[in-house]
Amino acid sequence: MAQKLYNAGKIKKLYEEYGLFQRLTMIEKEWPGATIMLHKIGSMPKAFQDVWSNQRMLNVVEQIIGPDIAGNPVWNLRTKAPNNDPTVVPWHQDSAYFDDESFSNLIPSAWIPLLDANENNGCMQMVKNAHKAGLIATHQCCAGPTWYVMLDEDEMEKTLKVNLEKDAEICPVPYGGLILFHNLTPHRSLINVSNDVRWSLDLRWQHPDKAWGLWGIKKGVVMRSAKDSNLNIDWDTFNALNRTVESQKYTERKKHVDEFDATITGPWMRKWELVHQNVHTDKMKEELSKTR
Repeated sequence: MAQKLYNAGKIKKLYEEYGLFQRLTMIEKEWPGATIMLHKIGSMPKAFQDVWSNQRMLNVVEQIIGPDIAGNPVWNLRTKAPNNDPTVVPWHQDSAYFDDESFSNLIPSAWIPLLDANENNGCMQMVKNAHKAGLIATHQCCAGPTWYVMLDEDEMEKTLKVNLEKDAEICPVPYGGLILFHNLTPHRSLINVSNDVRWSLDLRWQHPDKAWGLWGIKKGVVMRSAKDSNLNIDWDTFNALNRTVESQKYTERKKHVDEFDATITGPWMRKWELVHQNVHTDKMKEELSKTR
């Protein structure tokens, strides 16, 4: 990404003297939107594929959803830069981002920090037992300067029958660990007040015969089959389609997205009540108005 921005004249230097946990901060200072560009990455790197389809990981997932396992098309590389509002994720349930056809699906998620994650650098906060209600609470769009849906705390307590004072837990995770959670579990990430970028991955799995949850934009990738122990994972087909860019094209009803566009839109923004406007929602409305 740094090389792409440099070649395009967006930044004046590559900041190669900075390490993994500081370099992006310097790039973001010169070109705000760099963290968003990384979030829009389309092709999954080989190292991430290996983690997602790791046999020990799939053995755990099999205990939850059975022997037929697919990777859900929604995965993310998250870069929480220090004191960066667009990377602060509010309370939500993952299913709030999916289409109605997938509402009854079990889609467990793994949140995997790429360093020791703690309250200081923006670890996760979870609400225990909320998934047991089996409901998706009413969300709103969009939080602060982001494209994220948000779940009001009063609505969460009323609909999901939880007490945030007792049920919300901050969840630090050491490097090499992960959190595995239900797609109906409310969660959020805290602001990063450290000096380092907090990198993390979130990966999801589901039964391959269930709806993918992405408005028909992209399918998942089959990783394990009870009928075929020698299954070869078709990464080429999966990586051929950039889910984030295609979601933006779908939402804005357009055929092309500028590779340096630092906005994100998606079908979930048209699903929930729009109560707050920002550059992301403005972009969606502007593009939709051109098609009327």
